[in-house]
Amino acid sequence: MTLSFTGERFLPSCEGEMIYEHWHRYLFARQYVAGKRVLDVASGEGYGSALMAGVAASVTGVDISAEAVEHAAARYGSAPNLRYVCASCASIPLPDASFDVIVSFETIEHMTEHDAFMAEVARLLAPGGLFIISSPNRVEYSDRTGYRNEFHVKELDGPELRSLLDRHFPEQHWFAQRPCFQSMLWSLEGPAVTNQVLAVDGESAYPAELYFLVCCARDASVLDQIQPSLSLVTDRHHSVYAEWSRTYAENRQLGARVGELEAALSRHEAERFVASSHPAEGNPSLLARIRKIFGF
Repeated sequence: MTLSFTGERFLPSCEGEMIYEHWHRYLFARQYVAGKRVLDVASGEGYGSALMAGVAASVTGVDISAEAVEHAAARYGSAPNLRYVCASCASIPLPDASFDVIVSFETIEHMTEHDAFMAEVARLLAPGGLFIISSPNRVEYSDRTGYRNEFHVKELDGPELRSLLDRHFPEQHWFAQRPCFQSMLWSLEGPAVTNQVLAVDGESAYPAELYFLVCCARDASVLDQIQPSLSLVTDRHHSVYAEWSRTYAENRQLGARVGELEAALSRHEAERFVASSHPAEGNPSLLARIRKIFGF
């Protein structure tokens, strides 16, 4: 079974910065799942669960779409430590405290049962477990741009997301994410010691947070492994920058051509004016001045 891209879920066959930002979240999570029992909530096409299964003790991907689960199982399910289950993220038929790490990326905005979802994560997470969640920042994603994603049911801003997480996971380490020419992910808990994003005047120039990624736990010591950092994800060909560079060059050429056409149109209109101007035709000096002004 092959899934088609509808805009609701990411597929590895997608293009542009979408590739960077989705892979980035799973690459971030993979740092913390080695040898662990992992649950991937809203696993979608299945690529992220498969990525983590390369280092985890076991990975279970859960998705509400039977079609997506069937596809993921057929494409990735041959790995002995990987399985996919069809279920709602608010009601997952798995035992209590059965996972060391739970990840859920770009899920919460697709539903309204936020507290039920968080309660289910808390039930499934083992003592000392880590929960990593991402969510679009409504202020930047929708409010400022006017963009409306038809598949988003309830987006949250930063304070709303923090309030929700506080009720279930008192310990948190926040990161921000935004696509640039790469996907950029940085800590909001304080500047990374050796990493900076600077403007040309030397001041800090971290962009506004388009997405939040939050590492959560019930035990503060669990978050000791999470270090303030800045990371970038791109592809080996830097294709987003290459596409921008090509488009920029084409736009400059088109701009120059538009300028040439506008100048030609001005000359044509001037010629029509001169041709229809009987006084100018009868006055050679006036005609010469008009030609000089319009450059023909």
